[in-house]
Amino acid sequence: MPRKRDRLCGQFKSLKGFSQPWKKTKENNTGNLQTNHTTATSFSTPVPTPSDPTPTPSTIVATTTEFSLEAQSRGAIRIESFQSDSASQSGQTPVTATVKHTAHAKVGNKDEQQHNSTVTGIVKAQSLWSKALGSDDLNQERETLEGITFQANALHTVSEARSFAEKILNDKKENALNIKIKGEKIVLRDIAMKLLGWMDRFKEIGDIIVQFDPVHAALPWAGFRFLLKVCMDNQKTMDAIFMGLEKIAGLIHRCTLYELLYLSKDSCGSKNLEKSMLRLYIAILKFLAKAIGKLKQNRLKAVFTTEDISDYLGNVENFEKTVGYDADAAKAQSTGIQLEHLRTQLENINNTMLHIQPQLHNIQDWLEDSERSSILEWISTIPYPSHHKRISAGRLEGTGKWLFERQEYRMWISSSVSKLLLLRGTPGAGKTYIASTFIDSLHSNTTAMKLAYFYCNRAEENRREPDSILSTIIQQLAQSPFDKNKLLKPIVDIYRDRKNQGQISSRLSLSESQELLVQLTDIYPRTMICIYALDEVAEDKRIYLLKALNYVISQSKNLVKIFAMTRMNPEIVAQFKMFPRIELQPDDNVSDINRFVKTRVKSTIDDSQLLSGDVSDELQVEICKVLCKRSKGMFQLAALQITFLCQFCTEGNVRDNLQTLPDTLAAAYDDIYNHIIAQKGDAPQLALNAFRWIQCSYEPLRAETLLDTITVEVGRSGELSRKAPIKAKDLLTICQNLLLLDERLNVFRFAHLSVEEYLETKPELSKASSHTEIAKGCLSLLCTPSSWDDYNNVTTRQGQYGDRHLLLYSVVFWPWHFSHCKDVKKKKKKKMAAKP
Repeated sequence: MPRKRDRLCGQFKSLKGFSQPWKKTKENNTGNLQTNHTTATSFSTPVPTPSDPTPTPSTIVATTTEFSLEAQSRGAIRIESFQSDSASQSGQTPVTATVKHTAHAKVGNKDEQQHNSTVTGIVKAQSLWSKALGSDDLNQERETLEGITFQANALHTVSEARSFAEKILNDKKENALNIKIKGEKIVLRDIAMKLLGWMDRFKEIGDIIVQFDPVHAALPWAGFRFLLKVCMDNQKTMDAIFMGLEKIAGLIHRCTLYELLYLSKDSCGSKNLEKSMLRLYIAILKFLAKAIGKLKQNRLKAVFTTEDISDYLGNVENFEKTVGYDADAAKAQSTGIQLEHLRTQLENINNTMLHIQPQLHNIQDWLEDSERSSILEWISTIPYPSHHKRISAGRLEGTGKWLFERQEYRMWISSSVSKLLLLRGTPGAGKTYIASTFIDSLHSNTTAMKLAYFYCNRAEENRREPDSILSTIIQQLAQSPFDKNKLLKPIVDIYRDRKNQGQISSRLSLSESQELLVQLTDIYPRTMICIYALDEVAEDKRIYLLKALNYVISQSKNLVKIFAMTRMNPEIVAQFKMFPRIELQPDDNVSDINRFVKTRVKSTIDDSQLLSGDVSDELQVEICKVLCKRSKGMFQLAALQITFLCQFCTEGNVRDNLQTLPDTLAAAYDDIYNHIIAQKGDAPQLALNAFRWIQCSYEPLRAETLLDTITVEVGRSGELSRKAPIKAKDLLTICQNLLLLDERLNVFRFAHLSVEEYLETKPELSKASSHTEIAKGCLSLLCTPSSWDDYNNVTTRQGQYGDRHLLLYSVVFWPWHFSHCKDVKKKKKKKMAAKP
């Protein structure tokens, strides 16, 4: 067995004789390269002994090897002869190998003659791959690896392998796109696309590699190509093979970047990384050898099963984790900005997908602008882009990016399994910012997947209904990624069918929506859906949304990833217990909170809200230090604590109250609410009216309508009266930061979802009580003839809630509010019955 090891090591190391083809000598500037020209290279190099598995690099001398650049890139290299000297030197056995290089090139002209050269140089003999090949751990697999033909340029091996993979993907029938491994549905189309992506990525950095190592990773790529060739000849074996090859291709690319970026440094981190990469390379070669051995046993049967793949990849995945840890350590010790584009590739390592290529026959070729707009409005009128833009605008750069480093997220995003990932966190911990960060990260890569998202909000009726949520997601998926003016046929067909039947007012039902989602996701190779705040969905209907999402995941032929966020809701967790989840801990977003606090404190001082802007640097530092510690990982609590400090007028008072800051959201809201109620004049009632309408209106009222609405007052006998008009800035001041004005949509909102939850704990602001007060105001307005004259000159467009004034809103929605007063009626009846 040692002889076989030495012979194969000599074969692989012989490729190093072709390392520096750009060096020319005067000896060979005139000769022509003939077809099938054969030259020989001899060299001596030490091979590691069992006692020295990771010897130090040595050198070899490649002598009088004649070839052209074209021959170097196209020639095949095989072992011809082998000699091993039994004498040892420094614990290593000298090995002499002679390798024949057959160049398949045409006779060159005078210009081509200039490329011919005789290379004499000292090159690094033992790359990590050659060390791995010489390891005793490969004794049993070494015989299997013999006979594989290496290309003198690894990039050509990759190109050939890619052509094999592309042909397999094109030939694959649609009814065999998925397989199951350990109960999980693996989407083979996604595996194949990532496989192509990894090879393209490796080719991108090939120009750098061949400058000093033309045959980098030649052995694993040769085994890789061999397996793909077998798959092409016998596609029964393809399913299982593709699983392993995609993993191996990604690792070769990732480790190549590690070598280029970190192994040239003489640091402890680099040395540890080299050792762990060597172990990983051995595991990769073991996998390739076992795969080749299995297929050679019987190429007529699918003898290589998915269970085999899982077992063989176990060691590879274990060593992969170690390499990842050591690479992070080596990165921390590396300096400089050399090869910055390689660092960028490494940071975006999971972004391997090719351009999405939905089936073109599913795109409606031509639609009039009016019909396209009508279809989109028929699906949904929820302005989801504005919701996202508002949140992103308030997010500091870099917030939430810690998510991309979490192991649970990396495994979920990189797998070829349709799956949901659930993120759980306490109120105010920054889940909204994480959602917007996630969406923005995918917006920059829309050619690799189709993205759809939705922000749920319990304060708006249509943003908490499963029908509306799914319809809005359908609206996004229905728009072609290539041309925003085109829609996909499934949605066009169902709209035209409704129109022909005169049922255009009939919206999509929940069952129709989930079936349509399956059709749309079957068109895209990869679909990514993000849903924020599942806990905000109507509690009695939430189960229907969860079942619909599960249905889409299980029924879609292609890859569907769903990223959902929720609070610590046991019911939701129980319903998604089969899916991975991330628990948002206070330590996860420490750096985000610190940056948020420093920025918010500075802006509060600059805006003269804290001590009229006259704050010493020492006090500013002290405030930031205390808030970062006492915010407990909650952005909203930190913001409320800053508001709490703004009420004091001297530095002494601010310092004293730094130690009495509210420690919970409830305590912070109590303090603010008590200040609101304690205000003089009409301010408390105006605030309560605003809270009620924002909390319970069927649809958001435009800012002007809300300012008009909160001035309406109903007397004991039902008569209608109005308070003095109020401006937007005055309302915000009265409500003391519990409200904000969304200028994009021109509507008032609660500053945070937890604000509404807190207000509902107040008896005067319970849902039933608020609906009762709103219903009374609407009916009083409708029953007062003089009030109709106030709106005669106000125009509105049908179906546009932004144009609706209070009178029109009352006409349409007073019955809906009245229906939600039943709880109050029941409670009153119970109280009456309880009286003696």
